[in-house]
Amino acid sequence: MQQTDVAIVGAGVAGLCAALQLQEENLQVQVFEASDAVGGRIKTDKVDGFLLDRGFQVFLTAYPEAQRWLNYEALGLKHFDAGAISYYDEKMYSVYDPYRHPWQALRTALVPFAGLKDAFALRALHQHAHAKSIAKLLAETEMSSDAWLRKWNFRKSLVYALIKPFFTGVFLDHELATSSRMFTFLLKMFSEGYASLPEQGMQAIPEQLASRLQPQELHLNTAVTKIEKNKLTLSNGERIQARAIIVATDGTTAARLLNLPQIAPQRHNGTRCLYFSAEKPPIEQPLLVLNGSGNGIVNSLCVPSLVNPNYGTEERDLISVTTVVPTDHLNDEQLLVEVKKELRHWFKKEVRFWDHLRTYTIPDALPFCPTINPLQKEQIKPVLPSIYLAGDYTNYPSMNGAMESGRLVATTIAWDLALKRDK
Repeated sequence: MQQTDVAIVGAGVAGLCAALQLQEENLQVQVFEASDAVGGRIKTDKVDGFLLDRGFQVFLTAYPEAQRWLNYEALGLKHFDAGAISYYDEKMYSVYDPYRHPWQALRTALVPFAGLKDAFALRALHQHAHAKSIAKLLAETEMSSDAWLRKWNFRKSLVYALIKPFFTGVFLDHELATSSRMFTFLLKMFSEGYASLPEQGMQAIPEQLASRLQPQELHLNTAVTKIEKNKLTLSNGERIQARAIIVATDGTTAARLLNLPQIAPQRHNGTRCLYFSAEKPPIEQPLLVLNGSGNGIVNSLCVPSLVNPNYGTEERDLISVTTVVPTDHLNDEQLLVEVKKELRHWFKKEVRFWDHLRTYTIPDALPFCPTINPLQKEQIKPVLPSIYLAGDYTNYPSMNGAMESGRLVATTIAWDLALKRDK
């Protein structure tokens, strides 16, 4: 029977950051991943020369945990412009962050769905998020994001043309029932950093983390079938003994492996993402295009290859289309027909010349998060003797939340093992 200090089940960013923190604590670690690659929900496929992230994702450079663990220069990050394009009243309107793009301020001020009062309210909201620490934002009085927005008295047209579709795409929650704490935290992250794409796709992020582990410490294609106190059983029958175990899978898998009742939110937010290629991009700026019409199933569109040319090829650009509203009644072919039909209103006949590459249906993309109770180190306890949980569902749904949970749980385990050794 192999022995190690800590065994980690799952090689998503939570499990990988836990492993790296344990390394810093001079503890032996073994990571077991059932699939053939690290990353969990963060995956990138290479299809006909294109980089397709499994569901449209961006990396926020302001994430403090990411700054702790990642080498941004090595990732070759390329940034979106700070703003968005809204399809509103059958026209396209560009809106830029006046702090980042002051030369676009006049153009932004002339959009028909916002006025001077809204500009001052947006400035106040920006300053509110910027002035407070993350800890204070995550401890504010909590309500739904929808209710939070109503408190700021924005013009309804601004909310529906810009703010709601933007954060619907972030939360994958078209009702904006997600916690207002999450809203202000992410507003801070967007305003203090950049939305970016790594040079080799989003999967480059967990791959960079994994590259800091020793080859013998990471085991891909190695499913864990049973977890007991201090013991793992692998699918090949091998058993691993560990002083502590971290289950860094999704909550449903963790509950099954541990034979526990549901230990994570039962509801998840889902999305369907369609990728197309085209000889000519439908927009010219590295911006997200939002559905500000209030109708249809498309929430947003972007051209990742305008941000990071590696996502496309020399001859063709990559187009990503995201839906959030429920489309379970449509199969992939029906969804494709409806999306292209809808986008013809946005971009006219040129949509006919887009080639469909792939559709991803991701029902469990993010845990639904109507309330947030940020993970506190002093509150971390084993869910069963010597067994701990890590993942964004234990903290708050984001890459930062997942990374932080891994680090905090690993630090707690290191302290607990040190105390046991000293007794």
